Amino acid sequence: MDREMMGQVLDDLIPGDSTEIDEATLGMLFPPGEAAGVIDERTRTAATRFARDHGCRFLFDGQSSKSTFLKLPGRWHELIGNLCTDLGRETRGHEDFRINIDHKISEAEARASDSEAIPFGETPERRKREFREALRKILRVGQDRDSSNKKVWTEALHLLDNPRVRVPSYERPKGSPKR
Repeated sequence: MDREMMGQVLDDLIPGDSTEIDEATLGMLFPPGEAAGVIDERTRTAATRFARDHGCRFLFDGQSSKSTFLKLPGRWHELIGNLCTDLGRETRGHEDFRINIDHKISEAEARASDSEAIPFGETPERRKREFREALRKILRVGQDRDSSNKKVWTEALHLLDNPRVRVPSYERPKGSPKR
């Protein structure tokens, strides 16, 4: 398989679907640096860029020999991609772990509800609900296939699925959006 064929596979995915790629194929598509047979940072970076160019997110699982390309929902792919990148930087055990995750989700929800109405007359609440549904789908796949961030994805899903445990707006960092 070459990059053009892989690009076509990614383009043909339905939002929320994914395709796995083994380490050998990943190495052929994005040749590693000096350490032959090892997926290095340059390979992961090239695969991440390639995925982004095809509306996907690249999930590298260092504990298995499989990685995943996940198709992001068209309307929200950039917003969800950026949010997942931000969430992936959170560290479990940090004092404000839950607050930080909730804050990032709230910011993305605010951007989604403020986005352009498609179709005409669509309400901000409907856009937010649609965004949350797409985000849940993506987080569930990440939770299953991205072991390095499993605790972050689990916490984010917990917050989305249980509004009562979300951080009240008066406890969020200054400048954060209201829900």
